[in-house]
Amino acid sequence: MKISPLPPLNAIFEQMPGCWGCKNTDSTFVHVNKEFSELVGAISPDALVGKTDFDMSQPLSAYAKIFQQQDIQVMKSGRCMRVLNVHPYPDGQWRAHIFTKVPWYSDNGQIKGILFHGQAVNNSAMLEVGQWICKAIGHEPPCPPTKESEHCHQPPLTPRESEVLFLHLYGKKPQSIAKILGVSVKTVENHFANLRIKLGASSKTELVDKALELGIGSCIPDTLLRQQMALVISE
Repeated sequence: MKISPLPPLNAIFEQMPGCWGCKNTDSTFVHVNKEFSELVGAISPDALVGKTDFDMSQPLSAYAKIFQQQDIQVMKSGRCMRVLNVHPYPDGQWRAHIFTKVPWYSDNGQIKGILFHGQAVNNSAMLEVGQWICKAIGHEPPCPPTKESEHCHQPPLTPRESEVLFLHLYGKKPQSIAKILGVSVKTVENHFANLRIKLGASSKTELVDKALELGIGSCIPDTLLRQQMALVISE
């Protein structure tokens, strides 16, 4: 049986959902799909070829050094990295994406650069993200909610408590959370104390169990959608 030749790389990327692309070892764009080019405000995918993150419009280019440091880490480690990106884009809208970066290898096993994929964070996407959060922290994914559990009482959280819980579910330590939120570690610990009371947890570990059980904390708080970040959540 005759086997059809593989389609070119750009044809594959255009058929995949989300933002796709690849960069060479200098973090220069080799190819991106239409969805990514539209997201960052480029007139076409080809307009980004040969460019770097520093060539993108502000305020994205302000994070160019961080993006490239992440690329270098992926290439050096040979491991996958997932990043929560929250940025204002050229169309004036703030958006959150989970970007996954993996090494790009040549046929002889040499590093050619990185491949990346971005998935918009919305209600449906967070259900998928929640699955690998559970695996990353050593928990089995929770069972789908029943009609009874959908109506169970969920304790009201303040915006700051929601932020702390969200970042905690992504494995961030109090020191990192304090730095991200621009508050003291003591303030973060106070929020943890309030969260343990509200969720009936005796420890930070049990806090994760309670949050997953109640189905809260895994969606990004609206307040974090106005704070630019490129936060590594797993590697």
